[in-house]
Amino acid sequence: MSNDISNEKKGLNAGGFVARLDDTAFARKHVEFWTFLKFAAVSFFSAGIELGAQLAALAAFKAAGLSRLPDIFFFRFLAEHAEMREGFTLAMVVYAFMASTAVGYTVGFFINRKATFHADANIALSTFLYVLLVVFTIFANSLIGPAIEGFLPRLGFIPEGLIPVLSKVLSMVASAVWIYPANRFVIHRKKKEVPDNG
Repeated sequence: MSNDISNEKKGLNAGGFVARLDDTAFARKHVEFWTFLKFAAVSFFSAGIELGAQLAALAAFKAAGLSRLPDIFFFRFLAEHAEMREGFTLAMVVYAFMASTAVGYTVGFFINRKATFHADANIALSTFLYVLLVVFTIFANSLIGPAIEGFLPRLGFIPEGLIPVLSKVLSMVASAVWIYPANRFVIHRKKKEVPDNG
């Protein structure tokens, strides 16, 4: 069998663990599925970082007494209908979701570009498109996350300490709907190879 796949990746992952996995029979036979598995693994890793950033940001914003949000309809709606945990304001929760989403997706960008998709498209364009994706995701998570966090206490059976973790996880699951397709087909592309006629 041809070594084209391993040769094309040597410059990116020379001698690396991922490169060795990419060169297995399974990875060569199921390229798209293997790519998705790598993306999922990176997502779990960056989700752990994002979750840690969420909890750290919540603690920092609580210590700072953050309480003001932009006067936007959805935030006004949340302020009227969401039930924040005692000691936390809606502003603390919204800004913690924004900050942690930015951290998690920044980590994911660099790992996915190199190890998952082996992208070699223009880095400036990829970065620009990714920034648009992250801005959209931050905005979406700043709406979805606090809405979930405001709703969970009403269920009455979820321990208070678990609410921020669960709301963050649920908001990350919701954003997966657009994250993988955008990364796979828009942001982390490979240059089209010119056929070798020689």
